[in-house]
This record gives sequence, structure tokens and C-alpha cells, in this order.
Amino acid sequence: MDPHSRRFLWNSIMSVIRDGRAVVLTSHSMEECEALCTRLAIMVNGTFKCLGTIQHLKYKFGDGYVVTMKIKAAKPGTPPDLNSAESFIEANFPGCLQREKHYNTLQYQIPSSSLAKIFQLIVSNKEKLKIEDYSVSQTTLDQVFVNFAKQQTGEDEYLTLHPRAAGARRDMKVSPVNTTAKSS
Repeated sequence: MDPHSRRFLWNSIMSVIRDGRAVVLTSHSMEECEALCTRLAIMVNGTFKCLGTIQHLKYKFGDGYVVTMKIKAAKPGTPPDLNSAESFIEANFPGCLQREKHYNTLQYQIPSSSLAKIFQLIVSNKEKLKIEDYSVSQTTLDQVFVNFAKQQTGEDEYLTLHPRAAGARRDMKVSPVNTTAKSS
């Protein structure tokens, strides 16, 4: 759906909700769910796995927080030293996972921890670690959904395909399909 049509549909649904009526919406779009839903259920293999507000699901089933730090160089024109910041995060947040590392940016997934502890440690060590800028964000609803979707099993996992169906014969020529069918 193009953005204009999607916005029109969302506004129509919101007007129904504002009129005091309930709406049941099924969607794979977590952006749509965040915009329209007050409560959300996630199903895996046809079974309800969770039900609650978006914030509740993020807190209960999310992977904690994402911390992104931009490190400044000791001297202009030199690359920043990320080692002290990396060591600091890994020592203070056991079980953290480095998601990205670029020229001057580090990003970590920190398992459920106290948000106050994360801010307290980063703020109190900001100068020592040469942190120019940082952000702390909660797990997204998309990440919660993907974590549940990983549990999904389907019938297609058990199908055995013929080798040719998987493209084993490379010398095979494919002819266009005749789309004009004659009725008898």
C-alpha cells in the first residue's frame, strides 16, 4: 500500500476507535501495530504467545536496551581509540552483544538491566571514555516480533524437494508459458 493510502486507512481505523468501538486488526507490520493498537497479541503456530500493551511486550519479551556511543578522537585528524569504551561496556554489562563497530561508533545490545544503571555508568564515565554522544533505546516491537517469529515452524520445513526444483540442472531451458487457454 502506498503511504498516502496507508495513512487514509489508518485514519479511518482511528476514527472508528475514537467512536468507542473495538477493532481487531491482524498485521505483520509492527509500525502499523504501534500506530493503531492499544493491546497486541502475538501468535506462533496458531497459538497465542503473549498479550498486552506494546510497552509491556517490549519490557517482558524484549532483549533489553540498545546503547549507541560516538567516540571522539584524542587529537583531530586521528582515528578514535574504541578499545577503552569496548572494555568498559563489556566489563560493566556482562552478556552484552556488540552489534556494530564503525570508525567512531559502537553499538551494543545490553540484556535487561536497570535503565538508571546504564545512564549512571555512561554519564559518570563520559569524559574518561571520550564519549562525544550516546543514545539508549529500548528493544523495538519489530525485534520482539522477530524473536517470536523464530519459533514459527511450518509444513514447508518438512518437504523434500526434487533436486531439479532447487535448480540443480543449470542447462535446462525454460520456455514462456502460454497464457491464452482455449476452452472446450
